[in-house]
Amino acid sequence: MIEGNDNIFESIGNLLDNLMEGEKYETLPPRSTKDLDAPFVSNEELEALDQDIYGEKKTNEKGEANSRSISTPILEQRKRIKIEPPSPEKVAGINIVGISGDNNRIITPSFHIILARAAIVDFRYTKGFDKPYFYKKQKDISSVLIIDNNIFEDSHKIYTNNTLVEKGKRVPVMDAIKNFDGKPFRFRYNHESIKSSPASHSLGLGVKLQHTLELSTLEEIDFENKETVICIKDGPYVSNSMVPVDVQDGLKKLLSWSDQKRAFVAVSTKISDSRVLLNAIKNGNEYLVEEYFKGQGVTPDVIESFGTDILLIKKILSPGYRTPLIQYVEKTRESIFEPEEYKDLIPLTCYYHKYHKPYNFIRIEIPKFLWDQNKELAEFAISIAIWQYELGGNSPLVINAAVESANLSHEKFVIEQQMKAQFEKKKLELIEFLNIS
Repeated sequence: MIEGNDNIFESIGNLLDNLMEGEKYETLPPRSTKDLDAPFVSNEELEALDQDIYGEKKTNEKGEANSRSISTPILEQRKRIKIEPPSPEKVAGINIVGISGDNNRIITPSFHIILARAAIVDFRYTKGFDKPYFYKKQKDISSVLIIDNNIFEDSHKIYTNNTLVEKGKRVPVMDAIKNFDGKPFRFRYNHESIKSSPASHSLGLGVKLQHTLELSTLEEIDFENKETVICIKDGPYVSNSMVPVDVQDGLKKLLSWSDQKRAFVAVSTKISDSRVLLNAIKNGNEYLVEEYFKGQGVTPDVIESFGTDILLIKKILSPGYRTPLIQYVEKTRESIFEPEEYKDLIPLTCYYHKYHKPYNFIRIEIPKFLWDQNKELAEFAISIAIWQYELGGNSPLVINAAVESANLSHEKFVIEQQMKAQFEKKKLELIEFLNIS
C-alpha cells in the first residue's frame, strides 16, 4: 500500500497544469461532455444514494418480503446471548485489524476533484513483558469528474487514468484500484442520468471509490508471523454503491482465510433504518414473536408496525447481550450471493446492546463460512469486535484509530490551495469553489 500523500498532490498538480487559459476559455462555445471518451456514474450508483447504508429501499413494495431468493434462517437457538469480555489470556498474542475509509470532494461549476482513502490499523495485544505491536497503512486514490468539456486542454488526458471500461451499464474499478498508477481516474458528467445535480454524481463516485478501496485492502493485511487475526471493517458488510462484480472480487479474498485463525467482522453503528429482524420475522420466522413476547398477545403485525428494528431490539435486548445470528441479505444485494461460488460468503447478522453508557446498539456481520467451519472462532471474533466497541465508546477502538488515519481534510485543504493558485495563474476568474455539504 502507498504510504504518504505526496503522490496525490503531484498527480492533481499535473492535471491542474492543463487547465485552459482564461482568455481562451471565455471565447470557446459550450461543448458537451458526450464528446469525452470517459465513463460516467451509473443510475444504480445514483439510486444507492437514496437507499440506507445497507441497501434497503426507503419505499415499501407489496410482495417483496415473499419474493426473496435467499432464505433468512435463525442459526442459534438462544433468544439472547450474553457477551463477556475476553480474558487477558485469550487476547494475548492476537492481532486486531481495523479497516476504515474516507472520501472528500473539491467542487467547482466546471469540474469536481474526488479523493478517497482506505486505512488499515493493526493492534497486537500482548501480555507480560512482550512489547505491544502496532502498524498502519494507507492507500489513496483520486478522480476528476468533468462537467465543462472546455475546462481542460486536450493534453490533460496524459495525466489521468483512462483504463476504466464499462461492463454492462456499470464501470468496475476494483482491478484498476489494485493497479492504481497515481493518476486520477477520469469521469464525465452525464446529464441524462436520473439525477441532474453534478454534486450527486461526484458524491456517488466518492462513495463508490471509498468502499471499493476499503474492500481491496483485504489483500494488504500482513498475516506473516501472526497466529490469530481478527479483522474489523467499519460499516456494512456490503456497499450498494459498489459494482456487484467488485463486491464479489473483494469478498472472494476471504475464502482464502478458510480453516485458518482469521476472521472478518463488519461493524455498523448506524442502525436506525436497519430491518433484519422485521424482515426475518416476515420471511418464515414468525415464531420469534412468541419467543420474545410469550403470552403478551403480540402479533407479527404489531412488530411490523415498528417500521425498523430499533424499537424491537430495545425491547428484547438488555445491556451486554446480542441477538442470535440470522442469515440475511437485503433484496438489492441478493444477486451478489446467488452464484454457487459465493454462497459461503453470505452474511450472518446480529445486533448487540452496549453494556456501558451511552447505551447504543451495533449491527455485526460475519461471512457464513466462518460460522460453518469454526463456530468457536466466529463467536470469539464477535466478542472481540464487541470488546473493542466497549473500549472505543461510539465505535470499536481499532476503528477509531483507522478513521483518524483515513481522514482527508488536510489533503483537501492543500489541493484547494493548489487550485486557487492555478485559477489565478490561468486567469480563470469565472471558476470558483462551491460549498456543498
